[in-house]
Amino acid sequence: MMQFGKIAVIGAGNVAYTLCNVLKSKEMSPCCVLVRNEAEAEKLRQKFNVNVVSDYEKVLESDFLIIAVNDDSIAEVASHLIDYKGLAVHTSGTKSSELLNRIERYGVFYPLQTMSKDREISFDEVPLLIYANSPEDLIRLRGFALQLSSKVKYCDDEQRQAIHLAAVFVSNFTNVILGIGGKVLKDNNLPLSIMEPLVKEMIEKSFKNSPENALTGPARRGDMATIQAHEEMLSNHPKEQEIYKILTNYILENYHKNEKL
Repeated sequence: MMQFGKIAVIGAGNVAYTLCNVLKSKEMSPCCVLVRNEAEAEKLRQKFNVNVVSDYEKVLESDFLIIAVNDDSIAEVASHLIDYKGLAVHTSGTKSSELLNRIERYGVFYPLQTMSKDREISFDEVPLLIYANSPEDLIRLRGFALQLSSKVKYCDDEQRQAIHLAAVFVSNFTNVILGIGGKVLKDNNLPLSIMEPLVKEMIEKSFKNSPENALTGPARRGDMATIQAHEEMLSNHPKEQEIYKILTNYILENYHKNEKL
């Protein structure tokens, strides 16, 4: 299995933090991490005992560079790496690999997982979506990724962007819906935790049988009396009421009429 020599990371956000932790757990700690914010730099030093730098000199000495910054900063970072001889990858789900095309060897390393600094996660089963601009580097990148996860998949820019869009629906929007449900419960002195068994069962059924076949509820049944009652209950929350109506109408139009679903 092929490995890179010196690995460097640029960034101090959730993705960079998680990657440093995962690499350390696999005994592949970065040779350096480039961070501009001194407060964040000190946190990384203390947490991971890594060499944190503020300029590109040490980064340019690495063999493999992971650019884990926010999407709008990728191009600016790449402008400092024109003379970089190793393989440089960004971790964005939406930005084109071509943002790095001024570097000779470039690609993408996108972990399909939500990340935050206060949660340690394992990459063992996290899908790692990879791309490189040469077949040789794609082989190297795949070898590296397989040391972190058993689920490594080649994706071009278009496929990765589609995956990211889908992820917004199934993860980010789901989180917002959980928040709305929590708000309804809180108004009635009830905890969100009461929903945990229901949500887990629904998610499990959706992945096992398909979301269409797992769907239940008043809109799926065409229970208009219950739908009207729910809308009345949300009369003091017009934004949430509007979301309820949009989703209910979507189900009525796309699921209730199809008796095969």
